[in-house]
Amino acid sequence: MGTQVLPSDELKTFKSPKRMLVRFFQRSRDNWKQKYMGLKAEIKRYKNQAADARRSREQWKAKAEALEAETCRLESELARLRGDADKKPRPR
Repeated sequence: MGTQVLPSDELKTFKSPKRMLVRFFQRSRDNWKQKYMGLKAEIKRYKNQAADARRSREQWKAKAEALEAETCRLESELARLRGDADKKPRPR
């Protein structure tokens, strides 16, 4: 992306002095670059935030599944122990 030179015909259509035009176009370019870099940084922040949220959600999901499996195991063990207690004769 090199600098573009305006043909002399187009350059003559401007009524402002060339030094003013140069300053204006440079400022315009610099503002555009600054805006672009800010947006690029913002996009990167959003991507990182989305990745962090996804990672956190996966961790919580894994933890919830592990706890659910543990709960099922304990409930079946409790049911088994209650079933054994019902089969044993109770002391009178």
